[in-house]
Amino acid sequence: MYEYEEESEIIGLSCTLLTPYKGYTEGTIVGDYGNKVIVRLTSGKEIVEYRDEVIIYD
Repeated sequence: MYEYEEESEIIGLSCTLLTPYKGYTEGTIVGDYGNKVIVRLTSGKEIVEYRDEVIIYD
């Protein structure tokens, strides 16, 4: 998918999508590629979103 994943302190944190994906808005960050992150939604689906399209919770 992407070539270089970054070491990141946000992996494992909960997040909310600003634009719902098929009705889902809640998920967990599972990958960090700089300006894009991989979000695993509560449905189990993993999607790629721009970092500024998600709200990340500590």
